[in-house]
Amino acid sequence: MGVIGRAGRLRLTVVDDGTGGAALEPGGGLTGLVERVRTVDGWLDVTSPPGGPTRITIDLPLHA
Repeated sequence: MGVIGRAGRLRLTVVDDGTGGAALEPGGGLTGLVERVRTVDGWLDVTSPPGGPTRITIDLPLHA
């Protein structure tokens, strides 16, 4: 896990040691999180290849 604050933004990265396969699917929890992050001009990225690990990065403006 890492947190970086720079240029008026906050970036949070979380990595697990699971088997991968997390996906942004309609109606899924990660998709709901993407929608919330976008409302404050942020972004969310999910990398979760088969076999893992899963890495989720969220970038938010500090004003959020």
